[in-house]
Amino acid sequence: MTRFVAAALLALIAIPAVAGCSSDKRGTGDSPVANHRGDDSPANVTNFPDQFANIATKCVAGAPGFRAFVTTRDAAPVVMADPTCKG
Repeated sequence: MTRFVAAALLALIAIPAVAGCSSDKRGTGDSPVANHRGDDSPANVTNFPDQFANIATKCVAGAPGFRAFVTTRDAAPVVMADPTCKG
């Protein structure tokens, strides 16, 4: 069971990293969603001193029990299990 969970989390991290490549600077362009609105609720942001990456985190819409973490650096989002994220 532990291997299954680890494989699922690795897939959640790896697939967006390789499939979500964007041609614009720093990947700031969003993929088209064809008239579907995503979750626009605010994220919790932690600001670090200069030269350190800031972190934003929020529960993943449509995936109860998971939280996403993103930084201001060129890095893929990290998705982890979080029991506080309710559906």
